[in-house]
Amino acid sequence: MDDHDRFMCRQRAQRRAQQKGQKLDSLWGFENWDCDGREGHHISRKKYGDALIAIPVSMHRELTRRQLEEHATEGPDDSNPLERLGRFLLGLTDIVECLADFLRRVGNALIAAARRGQRKLCESDYSLTQLLAFMGALHKCLGATLATLAHEIGE
Repeated sequence: MDDHDRFMCRQRAQRRAQQKGQKLDSLWGFENWDCDGREGHHISRKKYGDALIAIPVSMHRELTRRQLEEHATEGPDDSNPLERLGRFLLGLTDIVECLADFLRRVGNALIAAARRGQRKLCESDYSLTQLLAFMGALHKCLGATLATLAHEIGE
């Protein structure tokens, strides 16, 4: 899938959400993260690896949608270490894109607050502690998973 196809796929997903009456600022559902529950997400899909991370429900929906709609179709051998590593890296890329979008959103909100004269965070601002907690969980998950995958491909 090239960049244009990926863009169009995300536009269709956004349109489907709007048709269902969902008022989302983004497909990640950032606005729901504080009240969302957590779900386990298989970074490379359950079929291709055990790496699991707890994430907000709305983020899980978007990551799963990307796995099903944007990633390469399934290959004939789900035990092939190259297929497993490739799927893990695609899943990791999706998570990094989410973090980049979230950091951009937080950065813009902080700059807007500074322009209004604020000098400190208040409760209505984005939860940076939530972001840091998520990044810590991701770091823990990635360390073990990358070591396992490197062993599988003989590195």
